[in-house]
Amino acid sequence: LDVSNNTALSLFHVENNRLTSLDVSKNTNLHDLYAQDNRLTSLDISRNTELGLLDVSGNNITSLDVSHNTKLGYLKVSFNQLTSLDISRNTALVSLYASDNNITSLD
Repeated sequence: LDVSNNTALSLFHVENNRLTSLDVSKNTNLHDLYAQDNRLTSLDISRNTELGLLDVSGNNITSLDVSHNTKLGYLKVSFNQLTSLDISRNTALVSLYASDNNITSLD
C-alpha cells in the first residue's frame, strides 16, 4: 500500500487487513491513523508529529517510539508484543490502552 504521494492525508483508516508493513513517513499532515488488526511488526511514526490519534492494536509490534508525537491525545497499542512503552513526552495524552502486551512497567 503506497500512500507516499498523498501528502495532504490527515485521516487514514487501514484497519482489518493483512499489512505487514506501512510507510507513512511522507504523510506529515496525518492526524488520525487507524491501523489496528493487521500484521505489523513495526511502525515508524517519527515524522508524523501532527498525530493526535494512533490505534495500532491487534498487531505484532515489538517496539514503538512515540517520543516525537507530543500531540498524541489517544493511543491504543493493546494486543501487541510490546515489552516497554515510553510515554514521558506525551503530555497531551488523555486515553491510553496498552493491555495484553508484555510490558513489565510503565512510568
